Amino acid sequence: MYSMGVSTKQKNEIIIKGGNKLFGEVQLSGAKNAALPMIAAACLGEEFTVLKNVPTILRDVNILVDILQELGATIEIDHTTVSCKRGNFPNQKIAPKRASEIRYSLLLLGLSAAFGEELELPLPGGCKIGDRKYDLHILGMQKLGAMVEENQSGLKLKSHKLQGNNIEFYLPTTSGTENVMIAATLAEGSTTLLNANTRPEVVQLADLLNAMGAEVTCSNRVVTVNGKSTIPGGVEVSVMPGWDEAVTYAVAAGITGGEICIPNFNASFIKEDVRYLQNAGVQVFEWGSSLYVSGKGIKNTFDLFTAPYPGINSDMQPIFATLALTAPGTSTIADLRFTDRFQYVEELKKFDADINAFGNTAIINGGKTLKGANVRATDLRGGAACILTGLIADGETVISNIDQIHRGYENIHEKLKNLGASIDVQ
Repeated sequence: MYSMGVSTKQKNEIIIKGGNKLFGEVQLSGAKNAALPMIAAACLGEEFTVLKNVPTILRDVNILVDILQELGATIEIDHTTVSCKRGNFPNQKIAPKRASEIRYSLLLLGLSAAFGEELELPLPGGCKIGDRKYDLHILGMQKLGAMVEENQSGLKLKSHKLQGNNIEFYLPTTSGTENVMIAATLAEGSTTLLNANTRPEVVQLADLLNAMGAEVTCSNRVVTVNGKSTIPGGVEVSVMPGWDEAVTYAVAAGITGGEICIPNFNASFIKEDVRYLQNAGVQVFEWGSSLYVSGKGIKNTFDLFTAPYPGINSDMQPIFATLALTAPGTSTIADLRFTDRFQYVEELKKFDADINAFGNTAIINGGKTLKGANVRATDLRGGAACILTGLIADGETVISNIDQIHRGYENIHEKLKNLGASIDVQ
């Protein structure tokens, strides 16, 4: 069995010398936010389900696999292939403390509830981007008949036999939708989830569950699950490419005035992102099975609002903020989901960027000269925004707390270096 994970001697800083245009081809890894729920769901199966194109280097993937293995799931790793089945899950009633390090540990609730088991889960982690509630996860489990108690140490779930139900979310939550889908696969009767988040990652989870033997429909903010007595598993599915990675590298090409090709990827999942890129002066087009991006044109200001899919995901607003820095004039970015997701703004100011955040909106006066700076990755996407800004800043940029970046980007410095960036880790 192949042992996943990164070297125990971690690199602590990313060093960038700005000014290089990016040219060439960049290969996307599997999408983290698709892979994580798929790994949890694959543990519903009696037989091994094989997941291909998993970004196994990522910290969050490592942690989730470690937790599931410690709780008794049988998981085997071979480079980017992850094979999962239930095994003895859950072999204990208390989840490892490491579960507090990632938000997707919440899916252990749905997995445990599906099997009619008990589990104590520490409060979830992930990016510190303001008020990230998990009340909809609790609501979903309770509506299916599980008992969930919250205390200072975390969440305690008790489940016997779940019963399908109609559940309506007050806002479309991605991981909350996935949690209910996983739990409801083994519930008695039918579950209908209204105002669900049916973005591409959720649709792929539904496809996986169906291949494993579940009965799920998923489209237009509605998910229906007809419960089964068992989930056989025993199938092979490839994780979708990372659309968030694609947008990040597209912006990198755009802001540096370069040209890149992203093979084996099309714009079907990022139509709104592409629309904003093109309006901002970045050319994006498909040819064959590849996506091409050119940033040679003059950049234009824009006003961006995040929204549930197919709108711009909240994850991407720090990335688009760096694009706004290259457009002469005033751009605005309003985050309608995570209103406090602007911690990165203070870091971008260190580059002499003219950017300010008020409430749920950032105002960027772009087109000004930026200088290299010592900055800190406040979270995953905020860290990526610092990398992008460092690519166009004069002089040297040093980014610390890069574990946050490694949570979601596989080999980002190597991929950028291959495109011509002067970037290293030490």
